Amino acid sequence: MRSIAVHLQRMLRAMRNSLAAALLCAAGCCPPESHAKATLPQPPAPAPEAKLVEPPDARVASRSPAGPPIARKVDVVDKDFGLSIADPYRWMEGTDNAEYTTWLRAQGDWAATQLAKIPGREKLHARVTELGLGVTAVYNVQLAGQRLFHYVLPAGEQLAKLAVRDPDGKTRVLVDPKTLGDASSHASLHAYSASPDGKLVSYTVSTGGGEVGKLHIMDVATGKELPDVIERIWGEGAASWLPDGKSFFYTQLAVPQPGVDPMTGQLARLHKLGDSTDQDITILGRNPEATLKLAPEEWPGLWAPPGTGWVLTFVGGAHSEQRVAVAKLSELDLTGNGKTPWRIVSDYADGIESAVIHGDRIYLQTYKDAPNRKIISVPVATPELAKARLEIAEDPNATISGTPVAKDAMYLLHMVNGFARLSRWPWSGKPMPIALPYEGWAPDLAADMTRDGLVFQVEPWLHPGAYFAYDPKTKQVTPAGLASSSTADSSSIVAEEVEATSADGTKIPLSILHAKDLVLDGSHPTMMSAYGAYGSSQTPGFSASRLAWIERGGVVAVAHVRGGGEKGRRWQDDGSRDKKMNGIRDLIACGEYLVEKQYTSRQKLAITGGSMGGILIGRALTERPDLFAAAQIAVGAVNPLRILAAENGANQKSELGDPATEAGYKSLLEMDPYHHVKPDTAYPAVIFTVGANDHRVAPWMTGKMAARLRASSTSRKPILVRVESDAGHGLGSTRDQAFAERADVWSFFLSVFGDPEFTVK
Repeated sequence: MRSIAVHLQRMLRAMRNSLAAALLCAAGCCPPESHAKATLPQPPAPAPEAKLVEPPDARVASRSPAGPPIARKVDVVDKDFGLSIADPYRWMEGTDNAEYTTWLRAQGDWAATQLAKIPGREKLHARVTELGLGVTAVYNVQLAGQRLFHYVLPAGEQLAKLAVRDPDGKTRVLVDPKTLGDASSHASLHAYSASPDGKLVSYTVSTGGGEVGKLHIMDVATGKELPDVIERIWGEGAASWLPDGKSFFYTQLAVPQPGVDPMTGQLARLHKLGDSTDQDITILGRNPEATLKLAPEEWPGLWAPPGTGWVLTFVGGAHSEQRVAVAKLSELDLTGNGKTPWRIVSDYADGIESAVIHGDRIYLQTYKDAPNRKIISVPVATPELAKARLEIAEDPNATISGTPVAKDAMYLLHMVNGFARLSRWPWSGKPMPIALPYEGWAPDLAADMTRDGLVFQVEPWLHPGAYFAYDPKTKQVTPAGLASSSTADSSSIVAEEVEATSADGTKIPLSILHAKDLVLDGSHPTMMSAYGAYGSSQTPGFSASRLAWIERGGVVAVAHVRGGGEKGRRWQDDGSRDKKMNGIRDLIACGEYLVEKQYTSRQKLAITGGSMGGILIGRALTERPDLFAAAQIAVGAVNPLRILAAENGANQKSELGDPATEAGYKSLLEMDPYHHVKPDTAYPAVIFTVGANDHRVAPWMTGKMAARLRASSTSRKPILVRVESDAGHGLGSTRDQAFAERADVWSFFLSVFGDPEFTVK
């Protein structure tokens, strides 16, 4: 599930790189080892809520096969806005719930025994591991001073390391997480940020696959750790350096309090190197007398662009639009009373997604009156949006997805149906396109406001990505000497780009990967993934281990449903909040397309998704249980009606709706998979995967959904809950953890499909 930290981290990278275009990973950023008209009946109108959400018949539960403990039920009925909503597994909720922890552990143990019985699993696991460990992944480049920083995940190793390429061209590792963990719990790196001169670097590290960690500072030349260590930093947060390189802003989680969402009440603070953290100054917080006030769920961030003398503040949440304000660096209130004289630039209604200062103007990316986004500017001294100047007009055929800023120009990344288009917009002169070396997406863009040019990554579906450098003097694109690599041979695979027709006639992009010699006879095991939230686009990305599925005759499909960002802000809004069901029907239409065109059959079609994508997968299988044979829901938000009872819940109201309002409550109910599980229904086989240390999506949502499905389904197909004790939302997991989960899920699918090699005798 997305958090404003994604935006803040991009904003921090903007200090070196860009205007900080939004996003999500929703589920977070991971190393690049990833990623005819269908006949579809009009979805029926929802049944009356009282019938829709009645608890499963106890008789069904009594017929459950031998297995892990069956979840007990409680007589809980919420009565809000004239509706009576039964919640028989409410007892599972809470962060320190010993009964649920015991129940979940038993589910994990049971799932492990069942998965171990699948005969082809070990062989598939070995192949997935062989292919996956053969990848060297390079990603997340930053430019600072004369240095180039990046993450590298070498072939054969488990976790990414932080590395630097010095001015002499030599590369060395600065931080290796395997030296930071212990025998009981591994450590992993999250965000990092280099000081403007490249002499210091901050990095955030957490343990156990969690995302709440500590911020560290290192001297780059010597590799020496400075004593400055700051706790309670969300994994996507790093230092936002001041131009002097001797101090930095940071955003810190509040001190934990019982019964309080730990993601609320965050502070933006200032730290001076060498000082005790007790001396750090709160610049933005929940001071009722402050000149810029924050709601509990808002996340604040600060950035002082070098050479400007100004400070930008960004206030936001789990959405791309931000409140932006600006003040002179010399006028910051350093008393901790929050009296900085901020000049307000934008509120949420203005649709501002990023901002950067160049010269005497602030350049802003906005989707207001421009669903594909445009760039406007205002004087930094008098930032009145009503008098904004249009700098770059909206492109009706492509949406702006990135705006890294260099000394010579603003560089624009446009997206056309998930593929990249790059151009240069000089501060003076005419814009020009930049030809990419091959078709794909550009997941990483790096620029420095103190020097010319751009470094960017291009990654297609079928081979590892590489970095390239653009020199504005020669107008040439050349290899940057950084590239991912793989021992896998994907030359026998093709990637098709097609469209399915959704229930309302909307054309939905669908990417399909398969062997070149595939015969369309409906016999192929097929996995279709989707996300559909926060405007996060499912862009091309290479995965070596994916070959283990395709070489068995399998098909991999990616549905670019509404709620994502593939077609701009309107595409996102058409799949969010009260329109969430559009994305679910889009996914169903893509499944119908794959069956109709005979890539697969209903008996061999699985859907997979996670985090906020859990709503999409959960509602698709409850809406059309006949269409899918199996499903995976990974760390899924499958009970969104209860978001305010979960960690990180208030942060999601802008994406989902506010259950405290009648309109929000009813739209959340409509999209809630848990509340749409009906008794005496033949549901597909489902495997839930969850990390015990997840702080983005409450693990109890998984338990409630799994228990209700198991008690309700008449298909007798398995409902498993796979539990990883040394993991969270997946962002800090090791390769071995990722490969083991992949092998388990794929083996589960093949077993359900009736593959002879995976059939339990």
